[in-house]
Amino acid sequence: MSLYTKSVQAPVSPDDGIRVCIMRRPGADVVWDIWMPHLAPSHEVLTARHQNTMTKPEFNAWFEEHVLKGEREYLDILIEMAKKHTVTILCWEEDPQTCHRKLVAEECRKIDPELEVVIR
Repeated sequence: MSLYTKSVQAPVSPDDGIRVCIMRRPGADVVWDIWMPHLAPSHEVLTARHQNTMTKPEFNAWFEEHVLKGEREYLDILIEMAKKHTVTILCWEEDPQTCHRKLVAEECRKIDPELEVVIR
């Protein structure tokens, strides 16, 4: 199977498979099957990034240390699910280049190079 990424602003599709929300503050209108807030930036870091008091490189470094390394067991869960089912990780930003879901997906690919990862 595969691991996809998608904005929660995009329409829900049966092709999404298991929808895993990796947002810290999902709205009531967000449709997801599993919520993994451990794979989201902290409230403080998210606020700093949105207020432009933290640069993208600073954010990426924080995210790598605290989430990609610090919450590795959740990445392992995503990978294991994606080996058996289609899984789509969800976050807010429409452009995956500006979203942490890309960082999560890329790290999953590094951990398991055989996993099909589609960033969108």
